[in-house]
Amino acid sequence: MKIKYSPVHTDNQNTTIEYIDENTIMIDGETYEFDPESVEWPEIAEQTEFRILEAKRDETGELWLVVTRFYSQLAWPEWDTGDYHEVSRKD
Repeated sequence: MKIKYSPVHTDNQNTTIEYIDENTIMIDGETYEFDPESVEWPEIAEQTEFRILEAKRDETGELWLVVTRFYSQLAWPEWDTGDYHEVSRKD
């Protein structure tokens, strides 16, 4: 799974994102599961309360997401590179 963040600075909110498996992610305690074959979800932003802005799969079937990520730190977050990040289970 690849995730690109859409950063939003706030005074008191930090988004928590947890990788569950190659088709499932948890954002702020809410689980989002994607069909392993496709990601036909035309109104994904509205239906996820703008937590997930975009979802697609590449030719190998890997899931690519753009996720809103709130942060409260004053310094520019190191995870905000503008690129996709590889996300997988850390055992």
